[in-house]
Amino acid sequence: MSPINAHTLPTAISPADPSSTNTRSTVPPKPKLRLQINDLRHPGSDAFLLLVPDVASAIDKALTDIIENLYTPPCPQDEPHAVTTSKAPTPSFTPSIPPTRSVTFFLRDIGGVAYTTGMELDDDHKEIHVSLQYILTAMKLPDPRAEIVGVLTHELVHCYQHTAPRQDNVSVPRPPGGLIEGIADFVRLKAGFVPPHWKRPASAQERAEKWDQGYQHTAFFLEWLEDVRIGKGAVGMLNDRLLRSGYIGESETLENGRPGFWKNLFGSGVDELWEDYGKYLDEHGQMNTDRSSGNWEDEIVNPSE
Repeated sequence: MSPINAHTLPTAISPADPSSTNTRSTVPPKPKLRLQINDLRHPGSDAFLLLVPDVASAIDKALTDIIENLYTPPCPQDEPHAVTTSKAPTPSFTPSIPPTRSVTFFLRDIGGVAYTTGMELDDDHKEIHVSLQYILTAMKLPDPRAEIVGVLTHELVHCYQHTAPRQDNVSVPRPPGGLIEGIADFVRLKAGFVPPHWKRPASAQERAEKWDQGYQHTAFFLEWLEDVRIGKGAVGMLNDRLLRSGYIGESETLENGRPGFWKNLFGSGVDELWEDYGKYLDEHGQMNTDRSSGNWEDEIVNPSE
């Protein structure tokens, strides 16, 4: 991905932005919520209403989890709980929540699991499409409600995470899809909706091949970044930087001499962080291997393609 020159970086949003706040107790958003069930005779419809009878409460809880994990910077007096290094700056950012005005949930007879999109005329109105057949399949799991609410939480993150500055600037690079999906599963992980088929790696060899392989693979990497390497607010700071400057490059140093995206945030390039994550797993990974094997990679990322 080609780096961009310093003069093309968009101006950071002022803290005076009405959607911004520098307080720790950020109030969760209250978008208008709609539910559309396309086939009431489909058994997946009955299953959904049985598992999630109060949809609004479940969504409000998911919004609270999103705020807690993406839009809550640590207080200065917080006790550090991560193993920080001299390379790792303390997370600090001013939250700026996307102005999503409504979220409509469509339960449809589609393949895959779910996908999220914005309305063509106004991207501040989001749509989450969930497979009725997948809901029915989830009934066979040990905790089907946790699976369905976990999927809804993952998709709702896509309605509220940042991927680029709000200005329509095509020259600003976007993050890899694996990072976008990894952040969504990071929130799902922190919210406690871990599917039984996720496998937490116990060693460097058990990691995914690449850090941006996405979904739970990247989520576990981000969890280590926040809980071990950097501290509370690390992923929120990463999400915020995507809004302020975009994904300006993975190289430790850009052509203009400025530090790359990851090094500027965390004091190290992403490849070095990935290697350090592997070393940590080799030393401590066996303590966190109580999950069964499997992958969850059936989400429809772009249904139009």
